[in-house]
Order: sequence, then C-alpha cells, then structure tokens
Amino acid sequence: MGSQLFAENCSPCHGEFGEGGPNPTRPGDIIAPISSAEYLQTRDDATLRAVISKGQPNFGMSPFGVANGGPLDESDIDALVTFLRAWEVNPPVELPPEFAATPIAVSGEQVYAEVCSQCHGPKGEGGLAPALSDPKFQAKHSDEELFDSINIGHAATPMIGWGEILSSDQIQQLVAFIRKLGAPAPEATPEATPAAAPSFSTDILPILQSQCAACHGQLGGWDASTYETVVNSGNNGPAVAPGDPASSLLAQKLLGTQSVGGLMPPTGALTQEQIRMIVDWIAAGAPE
Repeated sequence: MGSQLFAENCSPCHGEFGEGGPNPTRPGDIIAPISSAEYLQTRDDATLRAVISKGQPNFGMSPFGVANGGPLDESDIDALVTFLRAWEVNPPVELPPEFAATPIAVSGEQVYAEVCSQCHGPKGEGGLAPALSDPKFQAKHSDEELFDSINIGHAATPMIGWGEILSSDQIQQLVAFIRKLGAPAPEATPEATPAAAPSFSTDILPILQSQCAACHGQLGGWDASTYETVVNSGNNGPAVAPGDPASSLLAQKLLGTQSVGGLMPPTGALTQEQIRMIVDWIAAGAPE
C-alpha cells in the first residue's frame, strides 16, 4: 500500500526511488534525495509524518494530510512512512543522478525573512519554533552550534538541514543575523528640550537699556524703556510685529535691512549674539 501511495503522490517530484531531481514546482531548484541513509537517519517517524501531512511550502511541497487539506488520512501517512523507512538499511540511491544543487543567491537576512521567520517570528520572538531573540537561547547556543543546527537540521522537528541549499557563507550570515536578534534594543535618545524663548525682562530689556536707552527714551520717538514702548512706540511704530522679525522695524534696524533711516545703534555696538537674541525673541512672539 505504501509503495502504491508513493508512486501516486510522491514520485512525480521525488522520483521513483526517492532519488530527487529537478523540482517541477520551482524552476532551477533541485530536490535532494529522501531515500538516502543520511536523510532517513536524521529524521524520525514523527518528522516524516509532519512533512507529509503539513508539506513544506517553502520548497513547493503542498500538504498531503486530510487535516491540512490533502488527500491522505492517518493510515495512508503511516503506510508511506513505513515504505520510506524500508529504504534506510539499503538505500537505492545516495545522490540525484546528473544534477548538482546550486545554492540560492540571497543573504542570510533575506533567508531569515523569507523562510526562518515563518516559524521563529519576524523579530525572532518565536511561535512554532523557539524564540531566537530570547537572551537565554542566545547565551545557551554558541555560533558553532547555531551553524550546525542550520546546516544539518534537527531530528524530530520540522527544522530541516539547509546545508544542501545554502552555502557556508550564507549560513554564517544567518548566524550573524540571529545574533543581532538577541542584541538589546538601543535606548531611545531623549529628544532635545527646545530652548526656551528669550524673555523680555531677563534677556531683551538689559540689552536695550545698555545700548539704546541713552537716546531712545530721552529724545522722543521710539522708547526702549518698557515692554509696551519697545513694541509699540516710534514715529513708524509699532516697532515689533510679534512672530515676524522681517516685518519688525526693530529687527530691520539691527540687521541693516530697514528702508527708513539708518542702521542702529549708529556705533554698531550690538554683538551678533545680542542681535540674534532680539531677533529670536521677536520670532518667538515677543513674549513679555
């Protein structure tokens, strides 16, 4: 019965004797032998049943178990496993004839995203398989052990050996990527606290009193004495348009962009820092 089931359901892809060959569902891919001693010795009956029942979609193999939408019931799957196991002692073939598997040309990170993440989770958080990002898992397994697990797989689990598909360099890349999954997330950098807007009484008035009040406040016109007079006085006032330095006569006078009168102070006594302070104050809305 197992022989007949294999011929009807498995041989179109795996070959009459399980020798493998070109994968009819994935052009350019080669199916490795499932009748070799190495394959059967590293996979117990539970693994074989799981592969038949659930399939291996990543390799183009559909599920065959009734519970997963396939045509085979539990007794059919048991018969198939018994048939495959009979090859273990005297395997009919060891390698696919006249075919050489070509490693897929993708990086370790791509392999993880496309294949490993389906069981281990996109960020290594686990699911059907262990959580690779778990610090305990990371501490327990060396790089060499991770390499071997990927290379030869794990018996009695759905984890197959990838050594026939991936190059050694790709497996090393995959190990390095898995290590990144276990790295602690970088601490969020606190956002810089925006600098407080200059205060009129603390920052602006002392500048105006020392540099402007000797004239402005004694001779009429614009008055540098108080908040109210600084903002609103002057023959062409108001002198300050809160939030708009470009339209503020005070800023224009300090920057030399005015169209009325000349640059102030006439002596050019204000420093660039003092000018910047006044302009920033106006831009911030000229808070009192």
